[in-house]
Amino acid sequence: MPSVKLPPVTTMGKLTSFKPALTLSHAVVSWCNGIAAPRTPVQSCLSDRPLSVRMERLVWQPEPLAPSMLDCVWGVGDEMIVLSVPCSLAEALISTVQSGLTLPSEPSRSLVLELALEPVIARLEAETQQSLQLLRVDKATMLGPYLEFDIMYGPFRGKGRLVLFSPLDGPVPHAFRVFGQLLSQVPRQTRKLSPELPVIMAAEIGSLRTSATLLRKACAGDALLPDVIPFARDQVVLSVGRLWAAADLAGDRLILRGPFRPHPRPLEYAHMTTQPESQQPRSEADLDDIEITLVFECGRWPLALGALRSVGEGHVFELGRPVDGPVDILANGQRIGRGDIVRIGDELGIRLRGRLAGND
Repeated sequence: MPSVKLPPVTTMGKLTSFKPALTLSHAVVSWCNGIAAPRTPVQSCLSDRPLSVRMERLVWQPEPLAPSMLDCVWGVGDEMIVLSVPCSLAEALISTVQSGLTLPSEPSRSLVLELALEPVIARLEAETQQSLQLLRVDKATMLGPYLEFDIMYGPFRGKGRLVLFSPLDGPVPHAFRVFGQLLSQVPRQTRKLSPELPVIMAAEIGSLRTSATLLRKACAGDALLPDVIPFARDQVVLSVGRLWAAADLAGDRLILRGPFRPHPRPLEYAHMTTQPESQQPRSEADLDDIEITLVFECGRWPLALGALRSVGEGHVFELGRPVDGPVDILANGQRIGRGDIVRIGDELGIRLRGRLAGND
């Protein structure tokens, strides 16, 4: 991407250049995006206790360190990485070497922890073809940015931090590239949305694909003839985002006929009682030939995502208004006018109550 030269910023009469707080190279951005996705926990067993580690988040603005955190400095080949863990986790690991053993001082602390983690270290060395060595364990001082992990080991529950490398505006160190490759093998996890999340359901009586030229000519009293109008069969289409389902009319209630499914392909033809001009020069029709899909709605209402998931065939929705009342006319989700349902010969149409929005 070409660089852009920013003008200097004036501060108290002096010219200063803008300097971002954080600068990332393209390689670092690509690496971060590859590891930041939520993933399933990595499950293992260490000294007959279950071990679970799950990547939680990538933290750019460091948060205060807990006073009981330790910085574990690891040598990975010719590079170093820092993993911050709670003291309680270190104590739980050391207890697997000798019951009742308390957390010693350095250098014994790192030696005993490395011994406790020997099965995990051996597996990582085999998978990465890199030598791993715990160099030292100190009181935590590294603030980040960092990767945060959820760690469960036996009764222990807590957080761990893998401090990112520095600087971040250059290449990704080999040890972190290898870590990214290992993490990419862990299946991604789709986060569940809250069942209370509101969605909008719309009751559509028909739709029409037409050109901007015809809409520009529409006036109050003109009638639009939808391409598809299930209302003529005493049905409506219930639409939620990109999903839809058919429903039968029962007074001011709607009875669901089947499950919601993806929208069908767009309609290909449109009709309108307002007739276009026979011909207009191409120079005046540059944008008037744009095709626009109009949707005619007889109502819309909020619905919790959890409630939507629980509905099935035969579910009854309360429309809360007469189904043959004023109809909203929408283009690309925005209301541009209103109309009334009328019969034109053997067909049903929508008579405009006024000019359409943007129709000057």
